[in-house]
Amino acid sequence: MTIAGAAGAVAATRTIETSTTLQFQVWVSRSLNAAFVSTRQEGADWSTHDYLIALGEDPEDETLLVSRPVSISVPLSVDVEVDAMPFTPLPAPVPHLPPGEAPSGRASCCTVRGMSDLPSAQRAVRATVREVIAEARTRLGLTHHGHLVINIAYTNQGLAVRYRDAFGETLEELPSECTFQRGNHIFIGPDCRNDEDAIAREWLRYALRTYYVPARWVGVATFEYYWSLYSRGVAPSLRDDRYRSAIFHQPASDFREGRAHDDLMTAAALYALDAYGTRDDWWDFYQDLYEGAALHTVFETGFGVSLDRFYNDFELWADRQRAVLLSVAYASCEEAARFVRPRRSIDGGGFADYHVPLEYDHDGDGYVCEDYATFVQDEQLVCVVAGGGDP
Repeated sequence: MTIAGAAGAVAATRTIETSTTLQFQVWVSRSLNAAFVSTRQEGADWSTHDYLIALGEDPEDETLLVSRPVSISVPLSVDVEVDAMPFTPLPAPVPHLPPGEAPSGRASCCTVRGMSDLPSAQRAVRATVREVIAEARTRLGLTHHGHLVINIAYTNQGLAVRYRDAFGETLEELPSECTFQRGNHIFIGPDCRNDEDAIAREWLRYALRTYYVPARWVGVATFEYYWSLYSRGVAPSLRDDRYRSAIFHQPASDFREGRAHDDLMTAAALYALDAYGTRDDWWDFYQDLYEGAALHTVFETGFGVSLDRFYNDFELWADRQRAVLLSVAYASCEEAARFVRPRRSIDGGGFADYHVPLEYDHDGDGYVCEDYATFVQDEQLVCVVAGGGDP
């Protein structure tokens, strides 16, 4: 690599221009998604710089890794012939490791931008992200890759400013006032800065990188599976009301046709796990897809059945499940209350919407008849007697 005009000297009114050749070696750590750099002037000894250059996915091109601009201090000497050369000492070089020795250390998990006048807020968000990463590594076996930029602000308008600074685009409306992400940037609104669950959801989305998996249902199902493990400590089940509601209210064939909503996608994946394989099989399947393998090929390799066989099996099973759910559906809240135990009051009460299909789900939470509820044993009930007079 040639750097022109690197050295200039002044003797009287003359300027001497020259060039020198610098050589670079770049080593990329796959485990850290970071680069180490060695440099030398041509013919001199190599110097390995003792810091990492974090690499992240380019938001404009998912096939590339890119770093933020960095400056590297390289000792430089140039021999030129002049009548008079004023001596200007070079700045002290950055300390280097011995030539040929591999650098050590690790890239930090994230940089926090915004609210720079309140360092405690930046430290709190960074600490929460690190706790999420540590817990996911211990409990789920998920590894953090790359370098995240966490954007925070006092207001939602400030968050929009962070987005414009990061991508050079102005958002007319935030995708979410809680959290959202793009590339290696996560944006956290003021109401969610202290919400570990909200931050964990965004980190899991980033760690699983589901938006890069060609088959969308695989990405959705993988995220939902690991989010349930993280938030509840147990894997999701086909008996969960949200997945039974999806089977009840949407034709299972919509999954094969690519028109299924997220809960039906996850239900289908859970069926594949129950019917053919294990969580490890699913994870290997997901990783192969992420690396660009063909969906039909890796599904059959991972689970031992063809993708078409899976579609058929799931649709037959879902039709049977829907018939069962129809047989236990009730015409009213009063009728359901005689046969079905409602949710606890602290969970919101009510029955799953497939139990009382004629009732309208006003809040879209999958439950109707919220006026009906059971009470937990330790919940205190207060009896109030209306009217005057002596007790």
